[in-house]
Amino acid sequence: MRKPFFGILALTTVLVSACSSAKGPAGNASANSPNASETSVDEITVSVAKPDRRGIVDRLDLTGVVTAYEQVTLYAKVSGYLKSISVDIGDWVHAGQLLAEVDVPEMLTGLEEKRAALLKAEADLVKAQADVEQAQADVAFQKLNYERLKVIFERDPDVLPENEVDQARAAYGVANGKLQAAKAQVKVASAMVKGAEAEIKTLDTLMAYARITTPIPGVVAERFVDRGALIQAASSSRTQAAPVVSIARLDKVRVVVDVPEPKVRTVQPGTNAVLQVEGHRDESFPAKVARTGTVLDLASRTMRVEFDLDNRDRRLRPGMTAKVFLELQKIQNAITVPIAALRTQSESRSVFVVQDGKARLRPVKTGLESPEWIQVVEGLSGEEAIVVAAASNLTDAARVRVKQ
Repeated sequence: MRKPFFGILALTTVLVSACSSAKGPAGNASANSPNASETSVDEITVSVAKPDRRGIVDRLDLTGVVTAYEQVTLYAKVSGYLKSISVDIGDWVHAGQLLAEVDVPEMLTGLEEKRAALLKAEADLVKAQADVEQAQADVAFQKLNYERLKVIFERDPDVLPENEVDQARAAYGVANGKLQAAKAQVKVASAMVKGAEAEIKTLDTLMAYARITTPIPGVVAERFVDRGALIQAASSSRTQAAPVVSIARLDKVRVVVDVPEPKVRTVQPGTNAVLQVEGHRDESFPAKVARTGTVLDLASRTMRVEFDLDNRDRRLRPGMTAKVFLELQKIQNAITVPIAALRTQSESRSVFVVQDGKARLRPVKTGLESPEWIQVVEGLSGEEAIVVAAASNLTDAARVRVKQ
């Protein structure tokens, strides 16, 4: 039984010896090394840039369309057959120019009848006025006769019977009645004349409507009917009648754009803009906002904005596409940093600033931006060293080394 015992003892001695060897100089050095909290943190290499100061413009780029300054579609206001039309699309016309005529023979007949009725009414008026003059003369005679007989009777009742005075007085009253009737007849005849004149004036107006003229100068944009076509009178704005022509005024044009809701508050009449029109790419047209719709379209959430451009040379045409560059505001000496320097977390924005060899997180408030830079409104003085790139993720107060 001794032999196994000595074997175990010898194995134990060997293990102890091995452990003692492990605690040599190397083991002592490990025991004397500092703990993990005392180990120095590695510096992170970063690239920095100083904020730039520049003049910037808040510009809104939109696409719009050129439209006529005024455009009117002309209808006939009387029914009939189109007697003539003297213009076609592309023809330039001046205000008041005759464009087409509608043939209305029944209206001409009616006009002749009303003119005849006017002549009769005027003749009746002349006769009534003559009757008044005759009645006035009779009244004067009867009055004189009555007053003469009355004086004789009052002077000597035996000379003149009283009934003759009474008869004279009655005749005077009858004459007065006839005069009033004659005057009333004059009023009736006068009213008939005015009525006939009004009817003729109405027909003359309707006859004028048979002559279709343009109220504005411009170009014939569309022609809808040809000579001989049956024209229906346009009685309301929702008429089903066919129009005759459409006239577009082009000595001035409007450029129309839709401004999105976030920018509406910055656009108002007088806001500067530069326009470029398809077909004239090598030319820019300076302009100002002429008017705004004020009210937003509920479907698109945009506001209509219009510009007026002089077009007496007729280069711009309705329907052309226009690029509109609105200058909403200009800012001088603005502080900007590279877009790569910006850190965004939730709704807050910040940048890292190098101070005393450490990266310090600086909250900022931003403004305008471009693909390369962003404006800093609050948070920087403009003299800081801004971190634009880092070898690894940065944290506030991390030690950094600026790459030269």
